[in-house]
Amino acid sequence: MVGALLIIGATGDVGQGIVRAARTQGRMVIAAGRSAQKLDRLFGAAQAGIWTCVGDVASEQGVWELWNAASELAGPIESVVISVNAPNRAGPLSQWSGEDMSSLLDANLLTHFNAAKVMLPLLPAHGMLVGIGGGAADWVFPGMAPLSIVQAGLRMLYRGLARERTDGAQIRELMIVSMVNGKSKRDRAPPEWVTDEDVGRHVCAILAAPDRFPGPILQLKSRGQVGRPDQLSAGGY
Repeated sequence: MVGALLIIGATGDVGQGIVRAARTQGRMVIAAGRSAQKLDRLFGAAQAGIWTCVGDVASEQGVWELWNAASELAGPIESVVISVNAPNRAGPLSQWSGEDMSSLLDANLLTHFNAAKVMLPLLPAHGMLVGIGGGAADWVFPGMAPLSIVQAGLRMLYRGLARERTDGAQIRELMIVSMVNGKSKRDRAPPEWVTDEDVGRHVCAILAAPDRFPGPILQLKSRGQVGRPDQLSAGGY
C-alpha cells in the first residue's frame, strides 16, 4: 500500500499548490499547519483524500506530536514535504537586532531542522523528505540579506543531512529560483512566474522518480522546467 504524503506548511502559498497537485495525481495527502481555521477553509472535509492536521515544528516535541497525529489520521506516512516559510521584513542588516535575526532563523531554519531530524528516521527506506528553499541563497537583493542568510543556511542543512545519511529515506531540497504566483500574489503575478501548482507538480515528479532528480540540492527556475530534471542544479554536497 502506498503511504500518505505529509505536507508541512500546507496553508502557505507554495504549500497549497503542493497539496492540490498531489491530490490531482492521486496521492493521499495530510495537510499540516498551525491554524485549524485555515486548514478547514482551504482543505475542508469535503475534499476526499486530504486529511488536515494541526501541528507546529518549532520544537522537536512538536514534531513528534505532529507525526503521531498525522499517522493516526492516514496510516503509514511515505514522504514528507517541508514548506515552512515564515514572513520576514525587508531592511539593511544594520537595522536588525540579534533578537530579530534569532527569531527569523528559528522560524525558517530550525523548523526544517527539527522536522528533518525527527522524521527522517521514521520514514520508510523507499520514502523521501523534500524541503522547500529559495534562490536568495545565491544572491543578496536590496534589503533582503536576512532572507539570503536563511536560505543559504537551509541549503547547507540539507547538504549536511544528505552527507551524513548512509541509508533509509532520501533527502532533497528544492530551491525555487523564481517568484511564485501563489494565492497572495495572483492578482499581480506576470505569466512567466512559476505558479504554486507548478511547484507542486515538480515536487510530485521528484517523489515519483528520485533517480531522475539526483540531489541533494535541486533548483526550479522556470515554468518550462516543471517535471524535468534541472541540468544546472546546484547539486552535490
